[in-house]
Amino acid sequence: MRELSAYFCPKCGHYAYFQLPKNAVCCGCHISMRRINMPFQRFMDMDCEERDRYISCRIIETTPSLAHRICAPDKLYDQRRLIGRLTEEYSKLENENQSLNQTVDWMHKTIWEQLRRMKELELKVEELEKRRER
Repeated sequence: MRELSAYFCPKCGHYAYFQLPKNAVCCGCHISMRRINMPFQRFMDMDCEERDRYISCRIIETTPSLAHRICAPDKLYDQRRLIGRLTEEYSKLENENQSLNQTVDWMHKTIWEQLRRMKELELKVEELEKRRER
């Protein structure tokens, strides 16, 4: 007679005991369950919290996308990090925009000042020409 083995569902975490691997199908997800790599009796001796912790670790190990998300927070789907980067970029662009606006204001003032000075000089030249004609 075959010995019982513990199996768990990599999707929902449900666990059960089976003798044959072909019978190890999750009753909720209807997918094949994975064998827990420890003696049946040792798994049975664990309390519920230890079993949950053990199965949670196995789910993380066996689900590459989940493990990848947990272990690689620099990816684009990490919304907190993405929002942080976008906020930093926004601040940089705001500062650059402010600097450019100050430059434009300075250039605008300088140009108008130069135009005013040119008008003053033109008026002085006209005045001098009138005096010379007299």
